[in-house]
Amino acid sequence: MNTSNINSTYMILLEYLISMIHYSTMSKASQQRRFNINRSRKKTEPNQLLRILVILLGFCVISFLTSTYILQQETSKSQHQHITKAFVIPTKNNDSLDSQIVSQSLPRSEQQSTLALGIPEIPNSQHAYTISPMTTQLLLPKWVQEYVSWHQKMRSEFPGQSIITDPNAPPVLVRTCLGLCGGLHDRLGQLPLDLYLANQTKRVLLIKWIKPQPLEEFLVPPSDGIDWVFPSDVEGWGTKCNTLNICAKQVRVQPQILGNNVDSKERKSISFQLIVEEGIKQLNGKLKDIKAVTYQILGHLDEDYLEQRLRELGETDMIHGTASFGNIFRKFFQPHPNVQNQIDEANKKYCLVPGEYSVCHCRVRHPKAYKTGETFDGKYIANADKLGLPFEGRFRDLAVDLASRAIQCTATLPDVDNHPIYFMADESELVRYLTRHLMNATYISEHADWFDDPHSTNSTAKEIMSHHHVVARDQDIKNAHIDKNKGRPPEEYYGTFVDLYLGIQARCVVFGVGNYALFASKLGGRNCKMRYAKELWGGENTTHKRETQECALP
Repeated sequence: MNTSNINSTYMILLEYLISMIHYSTMSKASQQRRFNINRSRKKTEPNQLLRILVILLGFCVISFLTSTYILQQETSKSQHQHITKAFVIPTKNNDSLDSQIVSQSLPRSEQQSTLALGIPEIPNSQHAYTISPMTTQLLLPKWVQEYVSWHQKMRSEFPGQSIITDPNAPPVLVRTCLGLCGGLHDRLGQLPLDLYLANQTKRVLLIKWIKPQPLEEFLVPPSDGIDWVFPSDVEGWGTKCNTLNICAKQVRVQPQILGNNVDSKERKSISFQLIVEEGIKQLNGKLKDIKAVTYQILGHLDEDYLEQRLRELGETDMIHGTASFGNIFRKFFQPHPNVQNQIDEANKKYCLVPGEYSVCHCRVRHPKAYKTGETFDGKYIANADKLGLPFEGRFRDLAVDLASRAIQCTATLPDVDNHPIYFMADESELVRYLTRHLMNATYISEHADWFDDPHSTNSTAKEIMSHHHVVARDQDIKNAHIDKNKGRPPEEYYGTFVDLYLGIQARCVVFGVGNYALFASKLGGRNCKMRYAKELWGGENTTHKRETQECALP
Protein backbone atom coordinates (compact mmCIF):
# COMPACT_ATOMS: atom_id res chain seq x y z
CA MET A 1 0.00 0.00 0.00
CA ASN A 2 1.49 3.36 -0.99
CA THR A 3 1.45 6.55 1.09
CA SER A 4 -1.54 8.14 -0.68
CA ASN A 5 -3.69 5.05 -0.12
CA ILE A 6 -2.72 4.93 3.56
CA ASN A 7 -3.61 8.63 3.99
CA SER A 8 -7.01 8.15 2.30
CA THR A 9 -7.90 5.06 4.35
CA TYR A 10 -6.71 6.74 7.52
CA MET A 11 -9.00 9.77 7.00
CA ILE A 12 -12.07 7.65 6.16
CA LEU A 13 -11.70 5.50 9.26
CA LEU A 14 -11.01 8.53 11.43
CA GLU A 15 -14.17 10.27 10.21
CA TYR A 16 -16.19 7.08 10.79
CA LEU A 17 -14.79 6.65 14.28
CA ILE A 18 -15.62 10.25 15.21
CA SER A 19 -19.16 9.84 13.90
CA MET A 20 -19.62 6.67 15.95
CA ILE A 21 -18.35 8.35 19.13
CA HIS A 22 -20.62 11.31 18.45
CA TYR A 23 -23.56 8.99 17.76
CA SER A 24 -23.07 7.03 21.00
CA THR A 25 -23.25 10.24 23.09
CA MET A 26 -26.45 11.49 21.46
CA SER A 27 -29.84 11.24 23.14
CA LYS A 28 -32.52 8.99 21.71
CA ALA A 29 -34.43 11.97 20.34
CA SER A 30 -31.32 13.29 18.63
CA GLN A 31 -30.58 9.89 17.19
CA GLN A 32 -34.10 9.65 15.82
CA ARG A 33 -33.95 13.11 14.32
CA ARG A 34 -30.51 12.48 12.82
CA PHE A 35 -31.38 9.27 11.10
CA ASN A 36 -35.02 10.15 10.39
CA ILE A 37 -36.38 6.94 11.81
CA ASN A 38 -39.70 5.96 10.23
CA ARG A 39 -42.30 5.64 13.02
CA SER A 40 -44.25 3.12 11.00
CA ARG A 41 -41.25 0.69 11.23
CA LYS A 42 -40.03 -0.39 14.63
CA LYS A 43 -36.29 0.03 14.92
CA THR A 44 -34.28 -1.20 17.85
CA GLU A 45 -31.58 1.02 19.31
CA PRO A 46 -28.09 -0.01 18.31
CA ASN A 47 -26.65 -2.26 20.89
CA GLN A 48 -24.33 -0.31 23.20
CA LEU A 49 -21.77 -3.15 23.37
CA LEU A 50 -21.63 -3.41 19.59
CA ARG A 51 -20.90 0.31 19.33
CA ILE A 52 -18.02 -0.04 21.83
CA LEU A 53 -16.54 -2.96 19.84
CA VAL A 54 -16.75 -0.98 16.61
CA ILE A 55 -14.97 1.93 18.26
CA LEU A 56 -12.19 -0.31 19.61
CA LEU A 57 -11.77 -1.97 16.22
CA GLY A 58 -11.46 1.41 14.60
CA PHE A 59 -8.74 2.43 17.05
CA CYS A 60 -6.78 -0.78 16.27
CA VAL A 61 -6.99 -0.27 12.50
CA ILE A 62 -5.94 3.38 12.75
CA SER A 63 -3.04 2.45 15.05
CA PHE A 64 -1.80 -0.15 12.53
CA LEU A 65 -2.06 2.22 9.60
CA THR A 66 -0.35 4.97 11.54
CA SER A 67 2.61 2.68 12.38
CA THR A 68 2.90 1.60 8.74
CA TYR A 69 2.80 5.19 7.57
CA ILE A 70 5.50 6.31 10.04
CA LEU A 71 7.76 3.38 9.08
CA GLN A 72 7.40 4.17 5.39
CA GLN A 73 8.19 7.81 5.98
CA GLU A 74 11.32 6.97 7.97
CA THR A 75 12.54 4.57 5.27
CA SER A 76 11.97 7.14 2.57
CA LYS A 77 13.76 9.75 4.64
CA SER A 78 16.82 7.54 5.17
CA GLN A 79 17.03 6.79 1.46
CA HIS A 80 17.15 10.44 0.58
CA GLN A 81 19.80 11.63 2.98
CA HIS A 82 22.42 13.17 0.75
CA ILE A 83 26.16 13.08 0.71
CA THR A 84 28.52 15.06 -1.50
CA LYS A 85 30.44 13.15 -4.11
CA ALA A 86 33.31 14.34 -6.25
CA PHE A 87 33.83 13.37 -9.82
CA VAL A 88 36.49 14.17 -12.32
CA ILE A 89 36.12 15.71 -15.73
CA PRO A 90 39.27 16.36 -17.76
CA THR A 91 40.01 20.02 -18.36
CA LYS A 92 39.94 21.58 -21.78
CA ASN A 93 43.71 21.25 -21.90
CA ASN A 94 43.80 17.74 -23.32
CA ASP A 95 47.61 17.67 -23.42
CA SER A 96 47.61 17.48 -19.65
CA LEU A 97 46.32 14.82 -17.30
CA ASP A 98 45.25 17.52 -14.83
CA SER A 99 41.60 17.37 -13.83
CA GLN A 100 39.15 19.62 -12.16
CA ILE A 101 37.04 18.43 -9.24
CA VAL A 102 33.31 18.93 -9.44
CA SER A 103 30.83 18.34 -6.60
CA GLN A 104 27.65 16.36 -6.94
CA SER A 105 24.94 15.46 -4.45
CA LEU A 106 23.96 11.79 -4.40
CA PRO A 107 21.53 9.82 -2.24
CA ARG A 108 23.27 7.86 0.53
CA SER A 109 21.83 4.62 -0.83
CA GLU A 110 23.77 5.27 -4.04
CA GLN A 111 27.14 6.18 -2.62
CA GLN A 112 28.75 3.12 -4.27
CA SER A 113 28.79 5.07 -7.47
CA THR A 114 31.11 7.40 -8.70
CA LEU A 115 32.49 9.60 -11.04
CA ALA A 116 31.82 10.78 -14.43
CA LEU A 117 35.31 10.57 -15.83
CA GLY A 118 35.93 11.72 -19.38
CA ILE A 119 32.39 12.18 -20.64
CA PRO A 120 30.48 15.37 -19.76
CA GLU A 121 27.76 14.91 -17.16
CA ILE A 122 24.39 13.87 -18.54
CA PRO A 123 21.59 16.22 -17.40
CA ASN A 124 19.29 14.83 -14.68
CA SER A 125 21.53 11.80 -14.25
CA GLN A 126 21.55 11.58 -10.47
CA HIS A 127 21.58 7.85 -9.84
CA ALA A 128 24.76 6.02 -9.08
CA TYR A 129 23.56 2.72 -10.53
CA THR A 130 21.20 2.22 -13.43
CA ILE A 131 19.11 -0.83 -14.30
CA SER A 132 19.20 -1.63 -17.99
CA PRO A 133 16.20 -3.12 -19.80
CA MET A 134 17.92 -6.47 -20.37
CA THR A 135 16.67 -9.83 -19.26
CA THR A 136 18.63 -9.46 -16.03
CA GLN A 137 19.06 -6.32 -14.00
CA LEU A 138 22.49 -4.87 -14.71
CA LEU A 139 23.85 -2.62 -11.99
CA LEU A 140 26.58 -0.39 -13.37
CA PRO A 141 28.70 2.39 -11.89
CA LYS A 142 27.46 5.77 -12.96
CA TRP A 143 30.50 6.62 -15.05
CA VAL A 144 30.12 3.35 -16.97
CA GLN A 145 26.41 3.91 -17.58
CA GLU A 146 27.02 7.45 -18.78
CA TYR A 147 29.71 6.26 -21.15
CA VAL A 148 27.41 3.51 -22.46
CA SER A 149 24.66 6.10 -23.10
CA TRP A 150 27.08 8.40 -24.89
CA HIS A 151 28.51 5.51 -26.94
CA GLN A 152 25.00 4.43 -27.99
CA LYS A 153 24.14 7.98 -28.97
CA MET A 154 27.26 8.32 -31.13
CA ARG A 155 26.73 4.98 -32.89
CA SER A 156 23.12 5.99 -33.57
CA GLU A 157 24.08 9.39 -34.98
CA PHE A 158 26.95 7.96 -37.05
CA PRO A 159 25.87 4.47 -38.21
CA GLY A 160 28.01 2.06 -40.20
CA GLN A 161 31.16 3.44 -41.79
CA SER A 162 30.25 7.02 -40.89
CA ILE A 163 31.69 6.52 -37.38
CA ILE A 164 35.07 6.34 -39.19
CA THR A 165 34.53 8.44 -42.30
CA ASP A 166 32.32 11.32 -41.13
CA PRO A 167 34.47 14.29 -40.02
CA ASN A 168 31.80 15.22 -37.46
CA ALA A 169 31.93 11.80 -35.78
CA PRO A 170 33.90 11.49 -32.55
CA PRO A 171 37.31 9.78 -32.65
CA VAL A 172 37.45 6.04 -32.00
CA LEU A 173 39.74 3.79 -29.99
CA VAL A 174 40.12 0.34 -31.54
CA ARG A 175 41.24 -2.63 -29.47
CA THR A 176 42.79 -5.03 -31.94
CA CYS A 177 43.96 -8.62 -32.07
CA LEU A 178 46.19 -9.13 -35.08
CA GLY A 179 48.43 -12.00 -33.97
CA LEU A 180 49.28 -13.45 -30.59
CA CYS A 181 46.81 -11.98 -28.10
CA GLY A 182 46.43 -14.75 -25.53
CA GLY A 183 43.34 -16.72 -24.59
CA LEU A 184 39.85 -15.42 -23.85
CA HIS A 185 40.78 -13.97 -20.48
CA ASP A 186 43.71 -12.11 -22.04
CA ARG A 187 41.50 -10.74 -24.78
CA LEU A 188 38.24 -9.98 -22.96
CA GLY A 189 39.13 -9.89 -19.27
CA GLN A 190 40.10 -6.23 -19.23
CA LEU A 191 36.92 -4.54 -20.44
CA PRO A 192 36.91 -2.22 -17.38
CA LEU A 193 40.34 -0.91 -18.42
CA ASP A 194 39.19 -0.56 -22.03
CA LEU A 195 36.23 1.53 -20.86
CA TYR A 196 38.49 3.61 -18.64
CA LEU A 197 40.84 4.43 -21.54
CA ALA A 198 37.99 5.29 -23.91
CA ASN A 199 36.18 7.33 -21.28
CA GLN A 200 39.25 9.31 -20.25
CA THR A 201 39.97 10.21 -23.87
CA LYS A 202 36.39 10.75 -25.13
CA ARG A 203 36.64 8.08 -27.80
CA VAL A 204 34.15 5.51 -29.07
CA LEU A 205 35.47 2.07 -28.14
CA LEU A 206 35.50 -0.54 -30.92
CA ILE A 207 36.97 -4.05 -31.13
CA LYS A 208 38.54 -5.61 -34.21
CA TRP A 209 39.90 -9.14 -34.33
CA ILE A 210 41.67 -10.50 -37.37
CA LYS A 211 42.84 -13.72 -35.76
CA PRO A 212 41.64 -16.37 -35.32
CA GLN A 213 38.39 -14.96 -36.75
CA PRO A 214 36.42 -11.73 -36.23
CA LEU A 215 35.03 -11.65 -32.69
CA GLU A 216 31.51 -11.13 -34.04
CA GLU A 217 31.65 -14.73 -35.33
CA PHE A 218 31.34 -15.79 -31.67
CA LEU A 219 29.92 -12.86 -29.70
CA VAL A 220 27.57 -10.08 -30.81
CA PRO A 221 26.42 -6.82 -29.19
CA PRO A 222 23.10 -6.94 -27.27
CA SER A 223 20.35 -4.83 -28.82
CA ASP A 224 20.47 -2.40 -25.88
CA GLY A 225 24.19 -2.67 -25.22
CA ILE A 226 27.42 -1.30 -26.69
CA ASP A 227 27.87 -1.73 -30.43
CA TRP A 228 31.61 -2.40 -30.44
CA VAL A 229 31.78 -3.93 -33.95
CA PHE A 230 34.20 -2.18 -36.28
CA PRO A 231 32.31 -1.33 -39.51
CA SER A 232 33.07 -3.56 -42.46
CA ASP A 233 34.70 -2.56 -45.74
CA VAL A 234 36.56 0.47 -44.39
CA GLU A 235 39.56 0.95 -46.67
CA GLY A 236 42.85 -0.02 -45.07
CA TRP A 237 41.30 -1.92 -42.19
CA GLY A 238 41.63 -5.54 -43.31
CA THR A 239 39.85 -5.17 -46.66
CA LYS A 240 40.69 -6.63 -50.04
CA CYS A 241 43.14 -9.11 -48.51
CA ASN A 242 43.37 -12.81 -49.21
CA THR A 243 45.11 -14.02 -46.05
CA LEU A 244 44.87 -13.26 -42.35
CA ASN A 245 48.47 -12.07 -42.30
CA ILE A 246 47.89 -9.54 -45.08
CA CYS A 247 44.71 -8.29 -43.39
CA ALA A 248 46.58 -7.93 -40.11
CA LYS A 249 49.41 -6.07 -41.81
CA GLN A 250 46.96 -3.45 -43.07
CA VAL A 251 45.70 -2.73 -39.57
CA ARG A 252 49.18 -2.70 -38.03
CA VAL A 253 50.15 0.41 -39.98
CA GLN A 254 47.26 2.40 -38.51
CA PRO A 255 48.13 4.95 -35.79
CA GLN A 256 48.58 3.28 -32.41
CA ILE A 257 49.60 3.97 -28.84
CA LEU A 258 52.27 2.12 -26.90
CA GLY A 259 51.20 -1.38 -25.93
CA ASN A 260 52.31 -4.40 -23.93
CA ASN A 261 50.58 -7.26 -25.73
CA VAL A 262 51.98 -10.79 -25.50
CA ASP A 263 54.03 -10.21 -28.68
CA SER A 264 55.05 -6.65 -27.74
CA LYS A 265 58.73 -5.76 -27.32
CA GLU A 266 57.84 -3.22 -24.62
CA ARG A 267 55.98 -5.72 -22.43
CA LYS A 268 58.85 -6.31 -19.98
CA SER A 269 60.85 -3.12 -20.41
CA ILE A 270 58.18 -0.54 -19.51
CA SER A 271 55.91 -0.50 -16.47
CA PHE A 272 52.21 -1.05 -16.96
CA GLN A 273 51.39 2.23 -15.24
CA LEU A 274 53.60 4.19 -17.62
CA ILE A 275 52.10 2.47 -20.66
CA VAL A 276 48.53 3.40 -19.65
CA GLU A 277 49.28 6.96 -18.55
CA GLU A 278 51.43 7.66 -21.59
CA GLY A 279 48.68 6.28 -23.82
CA ILE A 280 46.09 8.61 -22.28
CA LYS A 281 48.49 11.53 -22.65
CA GLN A 282 49.07 10.75 -26.34
CA LEU A 283 45.35 10.30 -27.09
CA ASN A 284 44.54 13.61 -25.43
CA GLY A 285 47.59 15.29 -26.98
CA LYS A 286 49.41 14.63 -30.23
CA LEU A 287 46.89 11.98 -31.37
CA LYS A 288 43.84 14.01 -30.41
CA ASP A 289 42.84 14.80 -33.99
CA ILE A 290 43.54 11.32 -35.36
CA LYS A 291 40.18 9.73 -36.14
CA ALA A 292 41.03 6.08 -35.35
CA VAL A 293 43.83 4.89 -33.06
CA THR A 294 44.54 1.25 -32.25
CA TYR A 295 45.99 -0.31 -29.12
CA GLN A 296 46.96 -3.69 -27.68
CA ILE A 297 47.34 -3.29 -23.94
CA LEU A 298 47.29 -6.44 -21.82
CA GLY A 299 45.74 -5.25 -18.57
CA HIS A 300 43.91 -8.14 -16.91
CA LEU A 301 46.98 -9.09 -14.88
CA ASP A 302 47.29 -5.57 -13.46
CA GLU A 303 43.81 -5.03 -12.06
CA ASP A 304 45.27 -3.30 -8.99
CA TYR A 305 46.39 -0.37 -11.12
CA LEU A 306 42.89 0.41 -12.41
CA GLU A 307 41.42 -0.03 -8.94
CA GLN A 308 43.96 2.44 -7.58
CA ARG A 309 43.06 4.99 -10.25
CA LEU A 310 39.32 4.56 -9.60
CA ARG A 311 39.90 4.93 -5.87
CA GLU A 312 41.85 8.14 -6.43
CA LEU A 313 38.94 9.47 -8.47
CA GLY A 314 36.54 8.83 -5.61
CA GLU A 315 35.09 5.52 -6.79
CA THR A 316 33.96 2.83 -4.37
CA ASP A 317 33.08 0.14 -6.93
CA MET A 318 36.39 -1.42 -7.97
CA ILE A 319 34.52 -3.56 -10.53
CA HIS A 320 36.81 -6.61 -10.71
CA GLY A 321 35.45 -8.18 -7.54
CA THR A 322 31.85 -6.98 -7.85
CA ALA A 323 28.81 -7.75 -10.01
CA SER A 324 29.79 -4.82 -12.21
CA PHE A 325 32.50 -6.94 -13.86
CA GLY A 326 30.00 -9.40 -15.32
CA ASN A 327 27.43 -6.70 -16.01
CA ILE A 328 29.90 -4.74 -18.12
CA PHE A 329 30.64 -7.92 -20.09
CA ARG A 330 26.90 -8.42 -20.68
CA LYS A 331 26.60 -4.86 -21.94
CA PHE A 332 29.17 -5.72 -24.60
CA PHE A 333 28.40 -9.32 -25.50
CA GLN A 334 25.87 -12.04 -25.95
CA PRO A 335 26.54 -15.37 -27.69
CA HIS A 336 26.28 -15.54 -31.45
CA PRO A 337 23.15 -17.54 -32.36
CA ASN A 338 25.31 -20.49 -33.45
CA VAL A 339 27.08 -20.50 -30.09
CA GLN A 340 23.83 -20.00 -28.19
CA ASN A 341 22.31 -23.03 -29.91
CA GLN A 342 25.13 -25.21 -28.57
CA ILE A 343 24.76 -23.74 -25.08
CA ASP A 344 21.04 -24.48 -25.12
CA GLU A 345 21.68 -28.00 -26.40
CA ALA A 346 24.16 -28.72 -23.57
CA ASN A 347 21.79 -27.33 -20.95
CA LYS A 348 18.97 -29.51 -22.20
CA LYS A 349 20.95 -32.69 -22.84
CA TYR A 350 22.76 -32.72 -19.49
CA CYS A 351 20.06 -31.05 -17.37
CA LEU A 352 22.28 -28.07 -16.56
CA VAL A 353 20.09 -25.58 -14.72
CA PRO A 354 21.83 -22.23 -14.20
CA GLY A 355 23.02 -21.95 -10.63
CA GLU A 356 22.41 -25.63 -9.92
CA TYR A 357 25.61 -27.34 -11.07
CA SER A 358 29.36 -26.96 -10.55
CA VAL A 359 32.12 -26.66 -13.13
CA CYS A 360 35.47 -28.42 -12.98
CA HIS A 361 38.10 -27.18 -15.45
CA CYS A 362 41.43 -28.81 -16.36
CA ARG A 363 44.12 -26.98 -18.32
CA VAL A 364 46.61 -29.77 -19.02
CA ARG A 365 48.41 -28.24 -22.03
CA HIS A 366 49.37 -25.00 -20.27
CA PRO A 367 53.18 -24.61 -19.98
CA LYS A 368 52.91 -23.35 -16.37
CA ALA A 369 51.37 -26.65 -15.30
CA TYR A 370 54.85 -28.16 -15.69
CA LYS A 371 58.41 -27.15 -14.96
CA THR A 372 60.05 -24.89 -17.51
CA GLY A 373 61.30 -26.67 -20.61
CA GLU A 374 59.20 -29.80 -19.92
CA THR A 375 59.08 -32.26 -22.82
CA PHE A 376 57.06 -35.36 -23.60
CA ASP A 377 58.71 -37.77 -26.02
CA GLY A 378 60.90 -34.93 -27.20
CA LYS A 379 58.03 -32.49 -27.72
CA TYR A 380 57.93 -29.29 -25.68
CA ILE A 381 54.80 -28.71 -23.64
CA ALA A 382 55.09 -25.02 -24.60
CA ASN A 383 54.05 -26.00 -28.14
CA ALA A 384 51.15 -28.22 -27.06
CA ASP A 385 48.43 -25.61 -27.64
CA LYS A 386 49.65 -25.07 -31.18
CA LEU A 387 50.85 -28.51 -32.24
CA GLY A 388 49.04 -30.74 -29.78
CA LEU A 389 50.39 -33.73 -27.89
CA PRO A 390 49.42 -37.37 -28.37
CA PHE A 391 47.15 -38.42 -25.50
CA GLU A 392 49.36 -41.29 -24.44
CA GLY A 393 52.18 -42.31 -22.15
CA ARG A 394 53.37 -40.01 -19.38
CA PHE A 395 51.39 -37.01 -20.64
CA ARG A 396 48.18 -39.03 -20.54
CA ASP A 397 48.85 -40.34 -17.03
CA LEU A 398 49.67 -36.86 -15.70
CA ALA A 399 46.54 -35.42 -17.31
CA VAL A 400 44.29 -38.14 -15.88
CA ASP A 401 45.86 -37.80 -12.42
CA LEU A 402 45.33 -34.04 -12.48
CA ALA A 403 41.72 -34.40 -13.62
CA SER A 404 41.02 -37.03 -10.94
CA ARG A 405 42.25 -34.70 -8.21
CA ALA A 406 40.27 -31.82 -9.71
CA ILE A 407 37.03 -33.83 -9.57
CA GLN A 408 37.80 -34.98 -6.02
CA CYS A 409 38.28 -31.35 -4.99
CA THR A 410 35.03 -30.43 -6.69
CA ALA A 411 33.31 -33.19 -4.71
CA THR A 412 34.25 -31.41 -1.46
CA LEU A 413 31.98 -28.47 -2.30
CA PRO A 414 28.81 -28.10 -0.20
CA ASP A 415 25.81 -30.08 -1.40
CA VAL A 416 27.65 -31.21 -4.52
CA ASP A 417 26.03 -34.66 -4.48
CA ASN A 418 22.69 -33.05 -5.33
CA HIS A 419 24.04 -31.32 -8.43
CA PRO A 420 25.85 -32.46 -11.57
CA ILE A 421 29.51 -31.61 -12.15
CA TYR A 422 30.21 -30.22 -15.62
CA PHE A 423 33.74 -31.17 -16.67
CA MET A 424 35.66 -29.18 -19.26
CA ALA A 425 39.29 -29.25 -20.40
CA ASP A 426 41.60 -27.97 -23.09
CA GLU A 427 42.36 -31.58 -24.10
CA SER A 428 39.32 -33.14 -25.80
CA GLU A 429 40.73 -36.66 -25.42
CA LEU A 430 40.84 -36.21 -21.65
CA VAL A 431 37.18 -35.17 -21.57
CA ARG A 432 36.20 -38.11 -23.72
CA TYR A 433 38.20 -40.59 -21.63
CA LEU A 434 36.75 -39.53 -18.28
CA THR A 435 33.13 -38.92 -19.22
CA ARG A 436 32.62 -41.48 -22.00
CA HIS A 437 35.18 -44.29 -21.94
CA LEU A 438 35.26 -44.86 -18.19
CA MET A 439 31.47 -45.09 -18.23
CA ASN A 440 31.51 -47.67 -21.05
CA ALA A 441 31.62 -51.33 -19.99
CA THR A 442 32.80 -52.42 -23.43
CA TYR A 443 35.73 -50.01 -23.36
CA ILE A 444 36.69 -51.16 -19.84
CA SER A 445 36.58 -54.78 -20.96
CA GLU A 446 38.72 -54.09 -24.03
CA HIS A 447 41.35 -52.36 -21.86
CA ALA A 448 41.07 -54.64 -18.82
CA ASP A 449 44.84 -54.67 -18.24
CA TRP A 450 44.74 -50.92 -17.56
CA PHE A 451 42.65 -51.58 -14.48
CA ASP A 452 44.41 -54.65 -13.01
CA ASP A 453 46.18 -52.55 -10.41
CA PRO A 454 43.49 -51.05 -8.13
CA HIS A 455 45.85 -48.16 -7.28
CA SER A 456 46.77 -47.28 -10.84
CA THR A 457 45.94 -43.96 -12.50
CA ASN A 458 43.16 -45.54 -14.55
CA SER A 459 41.61 -47.51 -11.69
CA THR A 460 41.61 -44.45 -9.45
CA ALA A 461 39.96 -42.35 -12.15
CA LYS A 462 37.35 -45.03 -12.78
CA GLU A 463 36.56 -45.25 -9.06
CA ILE A 464 36.20 -41.49 -8.72
CA MET A 465 33.96 -41.19 -11.77
CA SER A 466 31.70 -43.97 -10.50
CA HIS A 467 30.90 -42.00 -7.34
CA HIS A 468 29.98 -38.67 -8.88
CA HIS A 469 27.57 -37.38 -11.51
CA VAL A 470 30.04 -35.88 -13.99
CA VAL A 471 28.87 -34.72 -17.42
CA ALA A 472 30.53 -33.04 -20.40
CA ARG A 473 29.51 -31.93 -23.86
CA ASP A 474 30.35 -34.09 -26.87
CA GLN A 475 33.88 -33.62 -28.19
CA ASP A 476 33.15 -34.30 -31.84
CA ILE A 477 35.22 -31.23 -32.73
CA LYS A 478 38.51 -30.99 -30.83
CA ASN A 479 39.01 -27.86 -28.77
CA ALA A 480 41.06 -25.42 -30.83
CA HIS A 481 43.11 -22.89 -28.86
CA ILE A 482 41.86 -19.46 -29.81
CA ASP A 483 45.35 -17.96 -29.89
CA LYS A 484 47.60 -20.74 -31.15
CA ASN A 485 45.33 -22.40 -33.74
CA LYS A 486 44.58 -19.64 -36.23
CA GLY A 487 42.65 -19.58 -39.47
CA ARG A 488 40.31 -22.47 -38.74
CA PRO A 489 36.57 -22.32 -39.48
CA PRO A 490 34.57 -20.45 -36.80
CA GLU A 491 32.78 -23.59 -35.60
CA GLU A 492 36.09 -25.08 -34.41
CA TYR A 493 36.31 -22.31 -31.80
CA TYR A 494 32.68 -22.47 -30.65
CA GLY A 495 33.51 -24.88 -27.84
CA THR A 496 35.71 -22.28 -26.13
CA PHE A 497 32.77 -19.87 -25.92
CA VAL A 498 30.22 -22.57 -25.06
CA ASP A 499 32.27 -23.72 -22.06
CA LEU A 500 32.84 -20.11 -21.00
CA TYR A 501 29.09 -19.48 -20.79
CA LEU A 502 28.45 -22.80 -19.08
CA GLY A 503 31.05 -21.70 -16.53
CA ILE A 504 29.37 -18.31 -16.16
CA GLN A 505 26.04 -19.87 -15.21
CA ALA A 506 27.55 -22.44 -12.79
CA ARG A 507 27.01 -22.16 -9.03
CA CYS A 508 30.67 -23.04 -8.27
CA VAL A 509 33.84 -23.13 -10.35
CA VAL A 510 36.88 -25.28 -9.62
CA PHE A 511 40.05 -24.49 -11.58
CA GLY A 512 43.79 -25.05 -11.66
CA VAL A 513 46.37 -23.52 -13.97
CA GLY A 514 45.33 -20.62 -16.18
CA ASN A 515 42.60 -18.02 -15.83
CA TYR A 516 39.92 -19.27 -18.22
CA ALA A 517 37.59 -20.84 -15.64
CA LEU A 518 38.34 -18.14 -13.09
CA PHE A 519 37.29 -15.61 -15.73
CA ALA A 520 33.95 -17.42 -16.05
CA SER A 521 33.40 -17.32 -12.29
CA LYS A 522 34.11 -13.58 -12.19
CA LEU A 523 31.66 -12.97 -15.01
CA GLY A 524 29.04 -15.07 -13.22
CA GLY A 525 29.57 -13.14 -9.99
CA ARG A 526 30.00 -16.35 -8.00
CA ASN A 527 31.91 -16.33 -4.74
CA CYS A 528 32.08 -20.11 -4.76
CA LYS A 529 35.40 -20.88 -6.44
CA MET A 530 38.21 -23.26 -5.60
CA ARG A 531 41.72 -23.74 -6.91
CA TYR A 532 43.19 -27.24 -6.90
CA ALA A 533 46.56 -26.54 -8.58
CA LYS A 534 48.93 -23.58 -8.83
CA GLU A 535 51.16 -22.49 -11.67
CA LEU A 536 54.67 -23.84 -11.21
CA TRP A 537 56.51 -20.77 -12.44
CA GLY A 538 55.89 -17.11 -13.20
CA GLY A 539 54.62 -14.44 -10.82
CA GLU A 540 51.30 -14.57 -9.01
CA ASN A 541 48.80 -12.26 -10.65
CA THR A 542 46.07 -10.19 -9.07
CA THR A 543 43.21 -12.26 -10.47
CA HIS A 544 44.03 -15.13 -8.09
CA LYS A 545 43.66 -13.02 -4.98
CA ARG A 546 39.87 -12.68 -5.03
CA GLU A 547 38.59 -14.85 -2.22
CA THR A 548 39.53 -18.13 -3.86
CA GLN A 549 39.40 -21.22 -1.67
CA GLU A 550 42.30 -23.65 -1.93
CA CYS A 551 41.51 -27.35 -2.19
CA ALA A 552 42.46 -29.00 1.12
CA LEU A 553 43.05 -32.46 -0.33
CA PRO A 554 46.68 -33.67 -0.40
